[in-house]
Amino acid sequence: MNIKKNPHTQLKKKKRLDLNLLVYFHAVYQTGSVKHAASFLNCSSPNVSQSLQKLREIIGDPLFIRDGQQLSATTVAARLYDETKDNIHELLYSIENLSEKIQRKLVIECMPYFSIKITPLITLFLQSKNINCEIVQMSHTTVESVFWERLSLKKVDLVFGMKVDLEGSKMGYRLGSDTCVLVCRKNHPRIIDSYIYGSDVTESITKIHSDISELHKMRSLNNDYFQNSPCSLQAKSLLAICSHISVSDSIAIIPSSFYEKFKEVFNLKSLKTNLQMPDFDEYMYFNKASSDKELYLELYRYVQDNYDKV
Repeated sequence: MNIKKNPHTQLKKKKRLDLNLLVYFHAVYQTGSVKHAASFLNCSSPNVSQSLQKLREIIGDPLFIRDGQQLSATTVAARLYDETKDNIHELLYSIENLSEKIQRKLVIECMPYFSIKITPLITLFLQSKNINCEIVQMSHTTVESVFWERLSLKKVDLVFGMKVDLEGSKMGYRLGSDTCVLVCRKNHPRIIDSYIYGSDVTESITKIHSDISELHKMRSLNNDYFQNSPCSLQAKSLLAICSHISVSDSIAIIPSSFYEKFKEVFNLKSLKTNLQMPDFDEYMYFNKASSDKELYLELYRYVQDNYDKV
């Protein structure tokens, strides 16, 4: 007579099955002894015995019968071993490799220009901690809610950028601040070392194009100027803006740290001006529930201490 098995009972058994139980089972099967299995697995004999008992209850078979000093496998145990011996080793190998790959990656998200400041500091920190880790850097120039969602869902580990309003699940730490400068190319035909709005010839401008609220300061603090001046370029990339400035007569407002890094590359000069130059705070954010919270706090302290040295 065929007895139909209750699917709920089967589901409960699956929930109770721990992969470690099969590891203990294989060790006992191969060594023929709980004591030798414990030695092989570098754990206690009671631990092996308890795991074996749990597996017996799930399988519904004694699995091993004592035969003198050895444990003799039952036919069910022999079949279980044959059915799992290849798969379990492949599965354990895959899990170990996956774990190593996950641990070797640090996914960060920040604005492109900010990565120039932060990436070398992260690299130096990981080297100082002797952590072999692949840094995966993602750029954001979109609305803040998008990268906050990625941080909430743990698609990224850390976010570096300007100050924004935090939700309860995020932790934010101030790294420092940056100011902006007005720039043009060194061989500009009209501008020597200053640009006085209202007195000098109105020059065309370039604008940073971003939905990030803090970057709006680069174009919104001087509304009259930006409304009355012709725009020659809008771009999300500061590299694109500086490339444009280097061969045009336009002027632009850019972060001073970026200017210092690339002024010789793009043949730029900073200008004295009566325009109000914006400044902004820069922050590091991560999820409160992160398992690497202590490591991230160490990274924050390292970056803060060395922020102006790179």
